[in-house]
Amino acid sequence: MRVGKNQKEAPGYGADVLRPWVSSVDYTSDVMIGAQILKQMSETYRKLRGTLRYLLSNLHDWKPESAIMYKDLPLIDKHALFQLANVINSIKESFECYHFYKIFQIIQHFAIEDLSNFYFDVAKDRLYVGGKNSQTRRTCQTVLTAHLLCIVRAIAPILPHMAEDSW
Repeated sequence: MRVGKNQKEAPGYGADVLRPWVSSVDYTSDVMIGAQILKQMSETYRKLRGTLRYLLSNLHDWKPESAIMYKDLPLIDKHALFQLANVINSIKESFECYHFYKIFQIIQHFAIEDLSNFYFDVAKDRLYVGGKNSQTRRTCQTVLTAHLLCIVRAIAPILPHMAEDSW
């Protein structure tokens, strides 16, 4: 591609940005693509990657035998798991109805809005203040583990490289 004096070369977006774009468009109507759309998708990809990195970084010392029973979790953690179950059900319904464009939108909204902007803010104190073996840290890690496993499985058909790296 030749670039003139006043033109900037468009940034190259790889398959990891194109896959979520393809999966997020409603193919029953006109499909649009352009530099701005790809830039937004790249930003969404980056935020989703950041969400997974946060989950992984707070589970580095996690052991499955440290899991807390559901009945012993605080209400905020039960609520987070309830939201996760609703998201997974919505994803399953979208797959069954062949509404593939909804799947990435559901994942994106949940991971970036609900999880990153709400639950992670609430969880920070519990993860960092109570100590490595505190009950509050373990309850939070129990919930983070469930989220990580479900999100990685949900993104695997759309973002296989990110899912494999996280796994």
